[in-house]
Amino acid sequence: MAIKFDLYENPDKDGTSVPKLHAKVITKDVITTKNLCESINKKCTVAPADVAAVLTALSQEMSEALSNGYSVHLDGLGHFSLGLKCSSDVNPKHVSASDIKVKNIRFTPEKDFSEKLKVVTFERSVESSRHSDKLSYEEVLERLEDYFKKKDFMRRPDFEKITGFTKSKSLRILKQLLETNVISNVGTTRQPIYVKYS
Repeated sequence: MAIKFDLYENPDKDGTSVPKLHAKVITKDVITTKNLCESINKKCTVAPADVAAVLTALSQEMSEALSNGYSVHLDGLGHFSLGLKCSSDVNPKHVSASDIKVKNIRFTPEKDFSEKLKVVTFERSVESSRHSDKLSYEEVLERLEDYFKKKDFMRRPDFEKITGFTKSKSLRILKQLLETNVISNVGTTRQPIYVKYS
């Protein structure tokens, strides 16, 4: 079965005259733990409940191992390890444990596992709802001006409607509008409510 994909323009960067594209998988759905347990049960004699118990225990064991500074290797799958981060302006002479945070969990697949995925087939799927409209920054400002003539506040979905931008692009442009004092957030970080800057 072919994997569906589409092409997306990379965010604009200063000095870039021609936007470069990147391919992205159009995810069909999410395979849940229940789905995995039932599927594994069909391939062996282990009951779904037993598979679920092992997966739960595996998650706990991996979390404990990573928390204690170990990397984890699963045969046939790959290696898991912690990625760290710290402030870019931290002073190396005065760095403390509180300056270090977990950035992500790194996964390095085994060669055989990666090889299995090199034989997949792809099929292009184009749908306009997944792409942002192309508006200049000036056009965005004009639409905001018109919007705030009729409304007192705006949420992200409202911004998506008036611009035709996707969620990710809307978040990026809203951040830029906040930084340049075009709009203000009178809500919270998690639930922003935007108003015209005054």
